[in-house]
Amino acid sequence: MGEQVIDKLNLFIRRSKRVLNVAHRPKKQEYWLMAKTVAIGMVLIGTLGFIITIIFSFIDTGTI
Repeated sequence: MGEQVIDKLNLFIRRSKRVLNVAHRPKKQEYWLMAKTVAIGMVLIGTLGFIITIIFSFIDTGTI
């Protein structure tokens, strides 16, 4: 049983090393692309939430 735990731990360490070797810091262009994409998504989801809130506030008061 103890060997299984050690084998799983060694496998995890090897896989973690592989991931860290492949990973890299994003270049400036990649960073800005991700930042723009996230910002656009946040604006769209916020706008959709605001529109739904307005619609339900009209439905709640019955003034449509």
